[in-house]
Amino acid sequence: MNRAARLFPLGLMLGMALLAFWLNVLTMQRGDAPGKIDLSRPEYTINRLTAKRFDAQGRPQQYLQATQMWQLPRNPNVYLSKPRIEVFLQGLPDYTVTAAAGRYHKQQKTADFSDNVRWERKATADAPAILLQTSVLHVDTVARSASNRAPLVADYGTSQLKSTGFIYQQDSGQLNLLSNVRITYAP
Repeated sequence: MNRAARLFPLGLMLGMALLAFWLNVLTMQRGDAPGKIDLSRPEYTINRLTAKRFDAQGRPQQYLQATQMWQLPRNPNVYLSKPRIEVFLQGLPDYTVTAAAGRYHKQQKTADFSDNVRWERKATADAPAILLQTSVLHVDTVARSASNRAPLVADYGTSQLKSTGFIYQQDSGQLNLLSNVRITYAP
């Protein structure tokens, strides 16, 4: 065997090692390297978000709309601008939640709405319309509850309820009003 044939694999290996080293140096100098993530800038942004969720029978279950959705790097929260959530019960509209801002914590499965929060249920043959207005609203999707500690106004047909803070358990239908409760009942 000649000498060149024996040195070729060694030369090829040395050339590949130099190429790998050079590529490693080039990628380390890039500005968007993983070690230089700007934690204040969104990792991703979605404009004009529309998401629809259906039940096992193919009926609408939830609609989510937002003018913008984003998530920051290394942060489990998803942020929403002008969220609108429509919830359906057996395919029929049940209630709608709107706000100026929203945040969903993916690990805890909780949502926080802020700035001009409106929870609205349309009138049915069995019950009048309900409109709840407040500055903040916390929703726990696992415990199926909603709460806040801020002032709220709720219109139930022609009656009105004012309170500071509440806790609502959806499964039991129990509403606890925390303080400063005023009710104007108009049959």
